[in-house]
Amino acid sequence: MFNDIVVSRFDEQTWEEILGHARVDGAYTSLGNYDDHDMFALVGAAGHHMGMTPQECLQWLGREMLPRLGGIYPGMLERFQNTFSMLKALNNVIHPEVVRFHPDAIVPVFHYYEVGTDSMVMEYCSARGICSFAHGLMQGCSDYFNETVGIDHTQCRHRGDERCLFHITT
Repeated sequence: MFNDIVVSRFDEQTWEEILGHARVDGAYTSLGNYDDHDMFALVGAAGHHMGMTPQECLQWLGREMLPRLGGIYPGMLERFQNTFSMLKALNNVIHPEVVRFHPDAIVPVFHYYEVGTDSMVMEYCSARGICSFAHGLMQGCSDYFNETVGIDHTQCRHRGDERCLFHITT
């Protein structure tokens, strides 16, 4: 899927340049479980090409990926009414679906706090540390549902905090 996103934004030649710069080999066209080293190398190379930090690139990739998930997992996005309903279903609906198709997938766990009708706090828990990707997926949800949603990454392990928290408001 990484390939598809880069090619749709740029072209096939750009993708080949990113692969060469990252020094990895592969198609990376489906939502598989890639070696983290390869993924971070691709993110670093793509970010460099686009003038982004790796965290910004991960966020961009997540945002671009969300609408494409409907093609990979038919009917998954349509079952939700809005961003909040989708985000609240990550642990119990969406991630089990991902693992069903990709048994080796490493999915994060989210904890929800202060859940109300117009705001919630989500904690991202994963040894992979790609909270910026999760942030982008959250943005992609709001884009998909054509909603204005505020997403504030209030705490982040990459900034020295104990955990990664997102405060989300509508």
